[in-house]
Amino acid sequence: MKYRNEEDKCYGVAGMAIGLNIFDADDLLTEVTIDADSGEYLRFVPDYYFTGSPRVPASKSWHHIYTHYQVSMGLAIANAMCRKMVLDHGVLDRQRRDELLDAAVADGQALCQLDRDEVEPLFDKSYSYLMRVFGNHEIQGAITAFVKQLQQRRTLTRGEVAELLQELNL
Repeated sequence: MKYRNEEDKCYGVAGMAIGLNIFDADDLLTEVTIDADSGEYLRFVPDYYFTGSPRVPASKSWHHIYTHYQVSMGLAIANAMCRKMVLDHGVLDRQRRDELLDAAVADGQALCQLDRDEVEPLFDKSYSYLMRVFGNHEIQGAITAFVKQLQQRRTLTRGEVAELLQELNL
């Protein structure tokens, strides 16, 4: 994802950090940093990158990869929505939504051998839920406060993210 400037990047990264909390996957996070190389703003526990092992049954491996695929899809949506809805006070247009869906379909095929008709309901569920979250004007102020803390501190550990989200009632 390309960012227009640092503020845009901070809202995208904040959206992903909040998304991890929303999807109850914050235990996968080790830290958030806006000073990392592109695409590495969220750092995850090693388990997040698990791609399978001959010692693990295939069904268990697939389920693990599938679960993390769903989280990754949600993070991409949360990034785009937070930037557009909270920073820009707009709504994602159809073209951007379709781009996100196409990326989710490609990843679903590559990682989990999912067809488009299997990905779309998963995508729509996350998209609809995140639309309600990031479209909630009461929450938008707390998200902006989170972004300001991220801009000041530059790096937040998993514990600091959790504390800050709790303080802000997110």
